[in-house]
Amino acid sequence: MTILRAPSPGLGTVLGACWLTAALAACGGGAAGGPTTPAPAPPVATPAPPPQPSGSAGCGSAAKLATGEQTVTSDGIQRSYWLELPAGYDRHKAYPVIIGLHWRDGSATEVRTWNNFFGLKPLYGNNAIFIAPQGRNAGWANDGGRDIRFMRALISQVQQGVCTDPQRVFATGFSFGGMMSNAIGCEMGDVVRAIAPMAGSLWSGCGNGTHRVAAIFDHAMDDNVVPYAAGEAARNTFVARNSCSATTAPIGNNGCVEYQGCSAGKPVVWCGHATGGHWPPAFAAGEMKAFFDRF
Repeated sequence: MTILRAPSPGLGTVLGACWLTAALAACGGGAAGGPTTPAPAPPVATPAPPPQPSGSAGCGSAAKLATGEQTVTSDGIQRSYWLELPAGYDRHKAYPVIIGLHWRDGSATEVRTWNNFFGLKPLYGNNAIFIAPQGRNAGWANDGGRDIRFMRALISQVQQGVCTDPQRVFATGFSFGGMMSNAIGCEMGDVVRAIAPMAGSLWSGCGNGTHRVAAIFDHAMDDNVVPYAAGEAARNTFVARNSCSATTAPIGNNGCVEYQGCSAGKPVVWCGHATGGHWPPAFAAGEMKAFFDRF
């Protein structure tokens, strides 16, 4: 029996078919009018997160503290301070903090009512938070560093309770308050940026902290309560700590001088004046604010 076979396609036929198949694929393939593969959808853009408020832990949330007397426990003892928030407080605004320290036998109440935090509050308006701590036995003996620990506790409480700028915490005070300002500058440079002691000394102690602060000092030569030499000794301590030279240059309009060559960002200014006794001069607030505004 003879078996009939269909004729095999020639090489030309096979190549032609392959060429046609490739051409169809390159043009979208398949039969005319057939379905095409859809292009992939573009990735969905992830929305940017809302801007986060800068500043302390208290920023962005409702204030946990309000203007008025506050208490904080330090060394197992409940201690008090007056907190003054600006009118129209904004929880998203990181405010500088100014600590005002009272004189011997003075009080936090007198600091805020006598002349509005040594005249600073009117200059800041509603752009700063003010604190007036109350010293034990109406003073700042700082026995065993207890008042330094109190300052750390109250600053931490304020930073957690309201929106502050941790890089702009300043301390000032008069007489015993000036001495405590110096003690803060000696030990709390990790928390406080600058100090402004008036008629102060180192009689509240001067611990050997590793962080430095900027400092502006005010003292009258005829001070008969805290000797001028005691103020100079405090100044000299910070001049040495901040690696300043002995050269000075005039600054401001009230006879103040700034030491030259100090460590970057740690200037030292001395406002020594001939008269005025044991009392803050009228120009003190303006010089302090101008100094604080540098940071």
